[in-house]
Amino acid sequence: MKRVLRKQRPVYGLSLFLIIAGAAALTVVFWKTYPRLSASQDMLSTFLSLLWEENINVVNMVTFKLIYLVIFGDIALVLGFALWLLSRQWLIVPGKIVCYECPFCKKRWKAVGDKALVHCPNCQQLVHPKIVES
Repeated sequence: MKRVLRKQRPVYGLSLFLIIAGAAALTVVFWKTYPRLSASQDMLSTFLSLLWEENINVVNMVTFKLIYLVIFGDIALVLGFALWLLSRQWLIVPGKIVCYECPFCKKRWKAVGDKALVHCPNCQQLVHPKIVES
């Protein structure tokens, strides 16, 4: 028996996008607040007041308070990591894995080696595949 890690590509891509977007949002917040935080004595209260008072302009049309960006960043990071964990799945494949080659399209794929007649995953024809070395 062999264990294979399978990733659901659309969900995996969405999770990476959410993780990057969340990290970017939080980086923008800390970049915007750092100059005032470094000069203050009480960093926590200054940071919390800056979140509610400071605005950020997006394309000079839309303004957001920094607290909304922090909330979006937190939600995006948590959701991204959850989707990343759920997009990965370990499968147990029985038998020996063999590399097949389609006699029509000449493309190769791997499958369990106990089949004589299979559908080619590339050209979708029912074929007697040739076993080749990987």
